[in-house]
Amino acid sequence: MRIFVTATTLLVLVLLAAPAVAQDRPNFSGNWQFDASKSELHNLKLANATWTIKQDDSSIDIAENEGGSGRAIELKCTTDGKDCKVSGEKAKASMWYNGPMLVEMETRGDHVVRYRLTMSQDGKTMKVETTQIVPQTDGIDVLVFEKHS
Repeated sequence: MRIFVTATTLLVLVLLAAPAVAQDRPNFSGNWQFDASKSELHNLKLANATWTIKQDDSSIDIAENEGGSGRAIELKCTTDGKDCKVSGEKAKASMWYNGPMLVEMETRGDHVVRYRLTMSQDGKTMKVETTQIVPQTDGIDVLVFEKHS
């Protein structure tokens, strides 16, 4: 009887924890438009950008297009911290979840940048905190994107 109660208690805890884990990892899939009026730029110069994100349980594809510069970057990564290549660039990236935050660490030669993506409760706004790790700079850039279909 004691084993049954212990097993039942463990099963209930596992079942209750599963939805919490799923909620901790928002799905960033969608078309995102940069909103300069809500963003805080200290080190970056960005006027217009769109990100298209496709995500499943263990991987994420991000296509970044910067309007005026014609710069386009695409990366396909797993979300378990393994390195992946950034297409069209001499760079590598890795992505993982830290609770509800998706973290990307990107290395381009001697430059290292950390991106921390968070989603609003309603899923319509994405914030991307950008920190220059190497070389270190003052201030964190906060990019705000609004979801479009």
